Amino acid sequence: MRIVHINLERSWRGGERQVLYLMEGLRRLGHDCHLIARRNEAFVSRVLERDFPVHVISKPYLKRGSLLSGFHVVHAHETRGLQVAAVWKYVNRSPLVFTRRVDNPPSGNPLTRFVYYRVDGMGVISRAIGQVMTAWGFDPCRIRVIPSAVQAAREPHMETVSRLRERFKGRKVVGCVASLEKRKDHRTLLKAASLIRGRRDDVDFVLVGGGALRPDLEEEARRLGLFNVSFEGYQDDPYSYYFIFDLFVLTSRQEGLGSAILDAFAYGVPVVATAAGGVPEIVRDEETGLLADIGDARGVAESILRILGDHDLRDRCVRRAGELANEGYSLDGMAMAYELLYREVIARG
Repeated sequence: MRIVHINLERSWRGGERQVLYLMEGLRRLGHDCHLIARRNEAFVSRVLERDFPVHVISKPYLKRGSLLSGFHVVHAHETRGLQVAAVWKYVNRSPLVFTRRVDNPPSGNPLTRFVYYRVDGMGVISRAIGQVMTAWGFDPCRIRVIPSAVQAAREPHMETVSRLRERFKGRKVVGCVASLEKRKDHRTLLKAASLIRGRRDDVDFVLVGGGALRPDLEEEARRLGLFNVSFEGYQDDPYSYYFIFDLFVLTSRQEGLGSAILDAFAYGVPVVATAAGGVPEIVRDEETGLLADIGDARGVAESILRILGDHDLRDRCVRRAGELANEGYSLDGMAMAYELLYREVIARG
């Protein structure tokens, strides 16, 4: 099959990484994949490095929709790309597949409903998103739960790891890799850090990720007197940090699944998370990690302290989380699931 993927995000985050994983997996299955993207050096350069054809477009995006013609399947990965693909479907006639990665419902306006009406098959990364979309009114017969994939732990950049280990020497490091945006709710994590400070003085919190909320969150940390919180900003290679994390924490209010959690599983880092969206599908309380309620800073703090103080619990969660990641979240498994979905939408005509 010839498949064109369209993703018009301007960043390199979990969704873009999953697009590249999928393209690589589909190529191993013998399919020809192309990408349509906006000017986005971080994303486009990685795709080009792997020898995929890339078509870089600029606004107005709708004028470039003819690039979607001549493929067996058009696969949109975010809302702008979906809008372009939906409009141009009248011309190219190719089946349209969309991946939904967020757990909030789309708006109910007529334009949005028109766009989603054009989708022939939808991949959702968690059951929770599938339930949201069904309640919104999308045909459940056209939904397939296809989780994000996790890549096996990479070899670390030892110079970076050594520098980080020296920097946090003798400390327990609680890490979070997430963009600094409202739905990730770093404020709850900062409140938990404040509660922990009164009970342990050997814990540092390392926040990896950039975003518009950084100044506000830094001010909040200063207000709480949290001098043990480090804002690392966006990191082109965040994986070295997993080698210094004693614990990974994600306190999201909304989360499709949590690919950074899957990374923690792959790197053998125990996880504490809030029960947002699809997170409970991978963080199974007392089994693959510990769960707290959304916005419950005290519950997050208690879970962090419990993991840090209970080696048996830590080891059990790490072992079972690793097994879960290996069994159900492989790159090839994701690619085969989408291959099946493509064949289904083509057969329906």
